[in-house]
Amino acid sequence: YLENVLQLEAVACKDWLTNKVDRCVGGRVAKQQCVGSLQLPLNNVGVMALDFKSSNGIATSIGHSPVSGLIDPVAGSKNSIAEALTNIVWAPLEKGLKSVSLSANWMWPCNNAGEDARLYEAVEAVSEFAIALGINVPTGKDSLSMKQKYPEGDVLAPGTVIISAAGSCDDINRVVEPVLDAEAGSIYYLNLSQDNFKLGGSSFAQIQNKVGMEAPSIKDDAAFATAFNTLQSLIRQDLVAAGHDVASGGLITTLLELCFAENKLGASVDFSAFTEQDIIKILFAENAGVVVQATDDAAFEAALTENKVEFFKVGSANTSDELLIKKDSVE
Repeated sequence: YLENVLQLEAVACKDWLTNKVDRCVGGRVAKQQCVGSLQLPLNNVGVMALDFKSSNGIATSIGHSPVSGLIDPVAGSKNSIAEALTNIVWAPLEKGLKSVSLSANWMWPCNNAGEDARLYEAVEAVSEFAIALGINVPTGKDSLSMKQKYPEGDVLAPGTVIISAAGSCDDINRVVEPVLDAEAGSIYYLNLSQDNFKLGGSSFAQIQNKVGMEAPSIKDDAAFATAFNTLQSLIRQDLVAAGHDVASGGLITTLLELCFAENKLGASVDFSAFTEQDIIKILFAENAGVVVQATDDAAFEAALTENKVEFFKVGSANTSDELLIKKDSVE
């Protein structure tokens, strides 16, 4: 399963990070795509300095979830926003979540049976989720004729929204990267979706030639906002050594990517604390979430507990060059 998932273009190919940008022109790139000694393109947040002297900059990220939107347009919209936010959260934003502005780029095959109603639901979901988070969507664009006609039949593109996020970053030197530190603290998992692990719309479903029936969504908007701002506070306090979002490929892909950018870097993780018993769902479900490595376990856990943010301590980094996974008594 893992070998097949890691070969999917949406999981393995980082063209979208590297092909459409210049990483050096102007000299004000504060955080570019490539990280670690091996310089792999794993950073999902980009930061540009505003000038050559201050610590102020602009952080940007994107998010989309087209296949979960095929199952449920509401889930597709909320997951797209969630992905953009779990990508940008690693840059300390001036006013936390309220610093973020979104751009919504809609691509939908309108004027086809059922699609206009699905689009309405999707737009409504973006509006309500953004309002609940206290952020705005001042701009965007649409391509609403996403149908290609062929002699043998018509092909409809999956209705989706691509969310671009931008915000004022007031400390460009504290941006967290997805590279574990073997000398730092424990690794934690935060399920920001507050939903059960579901495989619908995932890369795992794709390798089974399926879409799925149930897609994860964001169940508690207020809890998502609290977790975002708490993580921002932890970054400012230098309590976060590394971090990465959970998206295409699921939790297993996130953990692997955290180990990829350095030689002799691995991790040992234990999912025994999860109530979910199906290891496939744990590893491959694409519920919105983050994996974080702390610098100080006690202070890190105290801050999360104080803000009522649910977390799971899942393991630690090491120099084994391997990722060891355990669930209950099975490794």
